[in-house]
Amino acid sequence: MIGKSLRERHGLGALPSERAIALMNEVLDAQAPHLVEVRMHDARMIACVVVRADAATLRFCHELGFAVKEGGTGVFGLLGADAARLFVHLPIAHRAWLEVPCGARETKVMLISGGTALLSLETIHGKVTITPFP
Repeated sequence: MIGKSLRERHGLGALPSERAIALMNEVLDAQAPHLVEVRMHDARMIACVVVRADAATLRFCHELGFAVKEGGTGVFGLLGADAARLFVHLPIAHRAWLEVPCGARETKVMLISGGTALLSLETIHGKVTITPFP
């Protein structure tokens, strides 16, 4: 922790791609109905997937106005434009990606689990491909 700002110590940093994909695969079966529900609402929606909420995740979700229990896992949706406005910690390119509507078989995900990652879930013939935002 030495040499890190308070925001870096207590905020959410970026999750490594491999870790984000592993977490998403871990919860995909259980959270799939919720992801589908968010995506069906509007192509502009971003599914925010919380996995095993820790203290930093709880603070982050609370700042967004969402109540999450410690250790909890779940999904909530935000319009991409709102997500881009709220997730000020993300680089401009990431926020711009959030504002673009999902493709025909795509669901955009903001994974939140001790850090954040942007993922694209694409379903083709019942198979889901998880691609991290570069």
